[in-house]
Amino acid sequence: MPDTVVISAPVRPRAEWLRRRAATEAGPTASTVLGHYPRLGRLHGLKDPGVTIVLKALGLHGRALANARALGVRTLELTFPTLPAAFDGYTVLHLSDPHVGTIEGLVEQAAALVAPHPVDLAILTGDIQTFGRPTASEAARRLQPLLSAIQSRDGLVAVLGNHDSHDLAEALERLDVRVLINQHAVITRGTDHITLAGTDDVRYFFTEDAVRLLESPPPGFVVALVHSPELADLAARTGHALYLTGHTHGGQIALPGGWPLLTATKRLKHLSAGFWRLGDMQGYTSSGIGTGPVTARFNCPPEITLIRLRRAITERRQTPGDGAEGSDGLTERSRRQKNG
Repeated sequence: MPDTVVISAPVRPRAEWLRRRAATEAGPTASTVLGHYPRLGRLHGLKDPGVTIVLKALGLHGRALANARALGVRTLELTFPTLPAAFDGYTVLHLSDPHVGTIEGLVEQAAALVAPHPVDLAILTGDIQTFGRPTASEAARRLQPLLSAIQSRDGLVAVLGNHDSHDLAEALERLDVRVLINQHAVITRGTDHITLAGTDDVRYFFTEDAVRLLESPPPGFVVALVHSPELADLAARTGHALYLTGHTHGGQIALPGGWPLLTATKRLKHLSAGFWRLGDMQGYTSSGIGTGPVTARFNCPPEITLIRLRRAITERRQTPGDGAEGSDGLTERSRRQKNG
């Protein structure tokens, strides 16, 4: 493992976090940013709420499944005036929501897509499992082909999602994945550094520990890694530069143009897909690799995201079309066709 990444102590000791997380998983309610709600499906098995039956009845399931298998790579370039000089050009592979085992062969397809792209850092923003299935050890084993294909100078950092069980953290760490549970990781280049702030899931397993972490960022350039976009406003207020997230799958079934019909979020629903800004903070919500029990996608293709961080040039005015970023700070080098 590279010696350029240093992990801080978590907000709460790991053993205590494990006990609390396991108890919440065994209970009937989800702990969300807005309070406690019944948790649909819990962690006891996979459930399709009937969408697949409807799609089959309409003759659309084959097309929906083909869309869900149409995994591609999206490449972005984001500029920041606060990015340390040593990290100008730093490349990040952002993976989210693989949901191993839901669509057979998708992990291997993802592995083939990431293999040709060496990066500085790989990030996985949760939902390796689906309702806690398969078991943590089996989920890690099924994810292994993708992990083995990643070429990352600073390794792979992950946070857990609402579908992931507490014991997945240890299973991933046995595969040299650094799992951040309400803690920071500092990456150093010479005298410069950037910091990653990784929370436990805040969709089903929200606690004040995630708030405490995001309320106290260290000085410098900080990237928030949170499974859901639902704490983005807090991260923006406290000075985080970038927020990387997933969870929503882009809606899975969206209107033409990618507007999601459902986001599975309680708040900040307008941040449920693609690039966005909140104040000075930039963010990206991945539509993810896999799907939940409903193996269907329309108008929100699955994705692997390659992000290049650039230090903003302030000496001259950059305009869209000159090879630099547009007024939104984003250049999308490749845009895949939307699924029909």
